[in-house]
Amino acid sequence: MAKLFDSPEMRETIRRLIRARMAYKGFEYRDLALALEKLGVHQNESNLRSKVNNGSLGAQLFVYILMAMDTAALEFDQVKEILAEVSISE
Repeated sequence: MAKLFDSPEMRETIRRLIRARMAYKGFEYRDLALALEKLGVHQNESNLRSKVNNGSLGAQLFVYILMAMDTAALEFDQVKEILAEVSISE
């Protein structure tokens, strides 16, 4: 198994997880930026797009993004499944 800390596989897993949640909630980056702003987190649309697409965001921003999209729970089985899929394809 690949090293999980800051690995390309984990970055892709995070990107897919957030993008899937955005699609499910009907969020565009503009919507996410506005929702984050309501939580006191200042991120513009292009900055968010870059961070999410690179999968390079800090833990605090990741948690705020989940809160902004009103995510009640994060299923770690889903994270493991995405990571396994990404690891196989690479």
